Amino acid sequence: MQIKKIEEKCNSCGLCVKDCVAGVWRDTKGVAEVAAPQLCSFCGHCLAVCPKDAIVHEGLDLSQVRKVDKNRLDPAVFREVVLGRRSIRRYRQGAVPEDVIADILDLSAFSPTASNKQDVAYTVITDPGVLSAVSETVFGIGRKLYNLFTKWPGKWVYGALNFIAPGNDLARYMEPMPYYLRQVDQDGRDLILHNAPVLILAHAPKKGRFHCENCNIAAANIMNDAHVRGLGTCYIGFLVLALKFSPFLRKQVQVARHRRVYACLVMGYPAYGYGRIPPRRRRTISWI
Repeated sequence: MQIKKIEEKCNSCGLCVKDCVAGVWRDTKGVAEVAAPQLCSFCGHCLAVCPKDAIVHEGLDLSQVRKVDKNRLDPAVFREVVLGRRSIRRYRQGAVPEDVIADILDLSAFSPTASNKQDVAYTVITDPGVLSAVSETVFGIGRKLYNLFTKWPGKWVYGALNFIAPGNDLARYMEPMPYYLRQVDQDGRDLILHNAPVLILAHAPKKGRFHCENCNIAAANIMNDAHVRGLGTCYIGFLVLALKFSPFLRKQVQVARHRRVYACLVMGYPAYGYGRIPPRRRRTISWI
């Protein structure tokens, strides 16, 4: 793999050296040189920072390199995107075009990953039968827990758990379970995937560090990107948790054994809109 600079274009600014955290580019007697190409993490920062387009990197797709349109960078617009996005749990019938989903996921590839591993991948499920089966499996786990906790000795276990860890989320979901069961059994409501036409699983290798963080950074970008396109999303934490422990569920979604799902999103066109921004608690900020 060859990394080099085009001498006739180089203005000797040294930004490639200053910005290369891996130590590929180094200053040799005042001249920027490629000293250790084997250390390259393929982040592309040298290409991005060079003001003269004087760097050639055979390991990267140079057709993707272009100037940033700074006129489009508007903090007020971004603020409105973040404030206006909602978690959508009611969707219109109708599919999301595959090219729209692909475009959103292509853009998410520019989300940062630790050490630029770029090891986040996606499984996109649009098959209604699979979506229904996944939802039934996850809700079925909650149904079984509820049935367990309403009979002896499950009642004792439930009480002990609440005594040992007061304020846990168990009671939050178990106590209204009769209402949830009526919604599912009588009204046919999908309380897991919300009858969304698309389910996106963000996954990465099981082993290693920062895979969860990488997937969830990408998930945040997907949610905001979908929002500005008129789509809605909802983060399905129950599914992330269930996939961690259920081999049967992992088989249903066809994720390879050496991969782990760290983020799950449903996507579709919202059944209705939200015209106002709801309040949020102020976050505690410590200045040091």
